Amino acid sequence: MSKTLLLRCGKAIIASGAITLMLFSTQTKASGFNASNLVSNVDFVDIGGMSTGGIQDFLNSRNSCLKNFSEGGRSAASIIYDAAHGHGDASGSFGGITINTSTGTVNPEVLLVTLQKEQSLITDPGRCTESVLRKAMGYGCPDSGGCSSKYAGFTKQMEWGAWQLRYNYERSSGHGYSNYQVGQSFCFDDWNGQHCGRFDNRATAALYRYTPHVYNGNYNFWNLFHNTYQFQRPAYSHRYTSQNGDPTLRTGQSYKFTLRVKNTGTSTWRRGRVNLATSKGHDRISGFLREGDGPSGWISPNRIKFTQSTVAPNAYATYEFYMEVPRGMPPGQYREYFQLVADGVGWMEDYGIYWNITVPSQYSYQYISQNSNPTLRKGRSYKFTLRVKNTGQSTWRRNKVRLGTSRDHDRISSFLREGGNPSGWISGNRIQLKESSVAPNAYGTFEFYMKVPNNMSAGSYREYFQVVADGVGWLQDYGIYWQIRVR
Repeated sequence: MSKTLLLRCGKAIIASGAITLMLFSTQTKASGFNASNLVSNVDFVDIGGMSTGGIQDFLNSRNSCLKNFSEGGRSAASIIYDAAHGHGDASGSFGGITINTSTGTVNPEVLLVTLQKEQSLITDPGRCTESVLRKAMGYGCPDSGGCSSKYAGFTKQMEWGAWQLRYNYERSSGHGYSNYQVGQSFCFDDWNGQHCGRFDNRATAALYRYTPHVYNGNYNFWNLFHNTYQFQRPAYSHRYTSQNGDPTLRTGQSYKFTLRVKNTGTSTWRRGRVNLATSKGHDRISGFLREGDGPSGWISPNRIKFTQSTVAPNAYATYEFYMEVPRGMPPGQYREYFQLVADGVGWMEDYGIYWNITVPSQYSYQYISQNSNPTLRKGRSYKFTLRVKNTGQSTWRRNKVRLGTSRDHDRISSFLREGGNPSGWISGNRIQLKESSVAPNAYGTFEFYMKVPNNMSAGSYREYFQVVADGVGWLQDYGIYWQIRVR
């Protein structure tokens, strides 16, 4: 989508939320206000700042009239979330800047604050009228007066407003533009006439281009964001991003565990200070060995360092570490929990990060593949082929691990156990491995023939099989079968 019109939005006092906003003008300014640095770049563009559920919970907690509002089959929370992630009219290109679902727009928290700043839609349970919602973000409502019908309606306001804020952010650092650039000086109106300063960061330049006023404008944004709603980020905070899969490990086998997280705080992380630690409970010692193929990643029995030397705010940290199954560990599934900690500061958010580690039995297998279901005439034979993986800890021997008839175990099939040569059968209910031995983590093959007897009635027959370690027991039942059609 190509954007063809950019509008700088009007002064907040013009919006119909003016009564709420005017109240600020009779109060003392909150301490800590810096007109040149309204919010950090990290906070401004953190599109993952709130989930749809988090937005809904926020609206519920404030008794906002938007908590039960919907448009086009979507709740207000979904519309806000989608706008933050570049959907609909929140996506488009203009002046060499492209914003879409890959980039997203701005933090949903920024959008919520703007809704309050412009129209008091967070605190006033009676504000969700058509006349208010049609200009919810104040988008397309310039100082000169009037609001464009092109951008009317809650969804359009959210999407266009979100796009404009992100566009302002991108253009604030070059792209051939000469105004609203980081480092430039500004002078805007305030309570006392005019306030002059400098755009210290991109987020601040973006907000002033959206609303070119200090007081009853961007002071209100700052106060709502940092004080009323306390959206500002702590020094040490993170968000879970991804991890690798759950392993199945035999005795003596190791595995490299990988976790990726995002630094959503305001402080740069240093290796050895922000660590991944064992949790549930904190600082426990795992039953797995902290060794592997190396480097192990561990710096103590309960601490793991990240791979980078430093991780700046809004950047990603990667933790890589090895654990090994000790000899004598009983078979079963073990859940190993971890949590980030800033040593000397405290534990960070607990996302319940864990891996399920399966330690298999001596005899265990995984179904891999089989050949297709046959259609056979009377007197005809067919070679059946099954491939499985040895996921246990013991090497399979041809005289020990076999394929047996099942559903019921050791039943005798109505099909003849003859056909090609060799037949694969060693008894009325056992088929031997093709290989003489199958080591752990290797693949085994069963090949066998069955033949349709001349007196078998036409129809469809289902033949079930299951791997068995004779003298030990039946292994996992994957419901392996062939559907044999006799005609």
